[in-house]
Amino acid sequence: MNLSVVVSSAGEAGDVGVVRLSGELDLATSDTLRQSLDALRDEGRGNVVLDLSGVTFCDSTGLGTVATHARWVMEIGCALVVCGLRPDVEAVFAISGLSTVLPTATSLERAVELAAAGTSPN
Repeated sequence: MNLSVVVSSAGEAGDVGVVRLSGELDLATSDTLRQSLDALRDEGRGNVVLDLSGVTFCDSTGLGTVATHARWVMEIGCALVVCGLRPDVEAVFAISGLSTVLPTATSLERAVELAAAGTSPN
């Protein structure tokens, strides 16, 4: 049960934090994601893209980590956009209702556009 997290910047001004995940997002690994998202928050980068194209498994703890950060992002008027959902991970997002709260994109490029614009469904 490993999770690789790579954080980079994107967008015209480099103001979108891009978090690329690979592996399993679950009880054993969600703290790794939380630390990366907390670092972006501490830097003041509210607009974030979560690229989950490398995530092979996601449980409720992983969803909770995403939801907690999404709540903060929305409170400050920014956007957290998810892209690269594999069908099984997408099903978990749908069952939890998280996919109705978070904008999703089919490509990383589109996700960055949406995040840079601060696009939020709320």
